[in-house]
Amino acid sequence: MFNFAQNKTAFTLAEVLITIGIIGVICALTIPNLIQNNFEKRTVSQLREIQSILSQTVRSAEEEYGDVTGWGLTGQNEASALIIAQNLKPYLKIAQDCGTVDNKGACFPLVPYKLLNKKNNSIIYATNKNYYKVKLLNGLSLFWRSGNSIEMSNDEYIDFLIDTNGVLPPNTFGKDVFLFIYEKHSIKPEGAPNTENQNTCNLDGNGIGCAYVILQNQNMNYLHKK
Repeated sequence: MFNFAQNKTAFTLAEVLITIGIIGVICALTIPNLIQNNFEKRTVSQLREIQSILSQTVRSAEEEYGDVTGWGLTGQNEASALIIAQNLKPYLKIAQDCGTVDNKGACFPLVPYKLLNKKNNSIIYATNKNYYKVKLLNGLSLFWRSGNSIEMSNDEYIDFLIDTNGVLPPNTFGKDVFLFIYEKHSIKPEGAPNTENQNTCNLDGNGIGCAYVILQNQNMNYLHKK
């Protein structure tokens, strides 16, 4: 009976370290992209969801309290924000009610939001009394204010701002902060054609009109185009 010696091979320490290094480089290149892609897909889904929620909420409130035009809104002030709150809150799933002054920053950050072009917005929404703030059970932060008063020239009666991840960063219009308006009996994403913010959803713009672009294209590709 012949006994042949078996040749055993193993990786050297240098080879193991090189392999680990290559894996680390690949992870460093791919994981951030995967996280960003997931963030963008989730944001698209969240905007579809909140548009539906707001539409149903305002519709239910109007069935109970009559048309928004008869709610007694007098413009962008605390009294009008409180009227809207009284009529909308029964139809929203609210996790935290921060009222018109969110001094603790529970619903909205105690700093101005950034614009998509990296400039700063000048308004700290958390402490501005013209905005009523809540955090919803789905994790979104939401505020509303009265739009232009009924005596003014257009039909924009309620402005809504959505922060898709509450007070967490990036706190930037066009990334996690978006606007909707209620006018002419429908909830519309800000940035539609022939509106003030229709061309603002790009890296050189303020990002205020990105809700419309996202819902039209079902993506956030504008974040990757210069």
